[in-house]
Amino acid sequence: MISVCESKKGIYKHRTGSDAMHISKLLDLEHNIDPETKALLAQAKTWGAQNLEPLIPKNWDMATFPSTIISSFREKCPNLLGYTLPKKYGGQGYGLLTASHISRSLASVDASFTTTLLVQYGLCAESILLCGTEEQRCRLIPSLANLQNMGCFCLTEPQSGSDASDLRTTATKVEGGYSITGSKRWIGNALSSEVFVVWAKNMSIEGNPVMGFIVQRSHQENPNSIQTSKIEGKVSMRMLQNANVEFCNAFCPNSNVMGNHVGRVLEVSRISVAWIPVGICQGAVEKTIEYATHRRAFGAYLSSNQLIQGNFQCRIAKILHQLYIELTMTGTIISEKLVRMTAMTSSMYLLVERMTRDYEDGKCSLPAISMVKAYNTKLGREVVALCRETLGGNGIVLDHGIASKWADLETTYTYEGTYEVCSLVAGRALTGVSAIKSASAVKSSFKGRQRSKL
Repeated sequence: MISVCESKKGIYKHRTGSDAMHISKLLDLEHNIDPETKALLAQAKTWGAQNLEPLIPKNWDMATFPSTIISSFREKCPNLLGYTLPKKYGGQGYGLLTASHISRSLASVDASFTTTLLVQYGLCAESILLCGTEEQRCRLIPSLANLQNMGCFCLTEPQSGSDASDLRTTATKVEGGYSITGSKRWIGNALSSEVFVVWAKNMSIEGNPVMGFIVQRSHQENPNSIQTSKIEGKVSMRMLQNANVEFCNAFCPNSNVMGNHVGRVLEVSRISVAWIPVGICQGAVEKTIEYATHRRAFGAYLSSNQLIQGNFQCRIAKILHQLYIELTMTGTIISEKLVRMTAMTSSMYLLVERMTRDYEDGKCSLPAISMVKAYNTKLGREVVALCRETLGGNGIVLDHGIASKWADLETTYTYEGTYEVCSLVAGRALTGVSAIKSASAVKSSFKGRQRSKL
């Protein structure tokens, strides 16, 4: 749709939202995605827009997970159930790159729901896939793939956060299996989970190695052996239900004991997480462009005056100086922001796509994955902040779909390895020197320097 507007610069044509170019089209980011995958992405986006997006404002505000959304996804998107998992175990058999694009498409609508699925598929089921036995895979993964049973991944503990080397949850040998005791925190899906993949120290083996234990809620004789409590007061991903979990002699049969390959699980899941901020930013930028092409201020659309954006950089000082007397220049600033946020989102997309392709080809390891995860979440914060400020006061209310994305991206900056931890992992590979030190090591090093000075 073309409309004609008037300003001090004269009469010009204005492109409204229906004519505005989609963010992925500017650099043709999806040119190498096959038609079948594009159809899946369109399906995910359409389902999200029709069924999930209308529920976000109320449920985000109330910090609740929509009670009907899992059944809606199962009924209307059967070919997306278990989209990260092999067909042999009830999944769809899509490759990592295709699955990552599906996550991106869903995250462009809502990151909380997407993270719920990534906990279900990419952490819980993936742990069983990578670390479990064939019998465990055939018995447990299909019901996780079709969302008949919910699952969670219990690694993080209250005292250690990202330091997985400081686990205190223990597994003690008892007749027929193991007794699991300990506390876990920030566990997504735990409130509704049947399957708990718990990482704990095996006290029955020399050295107490960390191993995976599949604990099932329905198998507990004592219902209080697994206690979950919702973490209240979150200001990010409020629809995602995170919980504290207390295991009090929870029973894990011998048939549910897995190996010690948590690093492999985190490697794959960190790739998935690196795609989430791309989806959030694409959704946010799309809404911001739509807003800017419809919103009028001071007699002009926010996206107007686009023809003068080419020489914006050399004139920025003058614009800032005259901002209060040349209100029509507001459009110039908005246009520059739209271009900047689109360019940053595109760079995030291209980087994580290259990394995912390299990983599928066996050419990418944890340091590179960690670098991309850190970069994308950091840059994503800047993108959603630009979106938020472009909407002005409307950017801090839920009605326009930006406030929740602005807040939700903060979670991606921290979960699955904080920005700092991911940077340290990548830095260790670049320099050959580890800057990751425990508190005791730092304290010991400090005392050593103090003694040398004496």
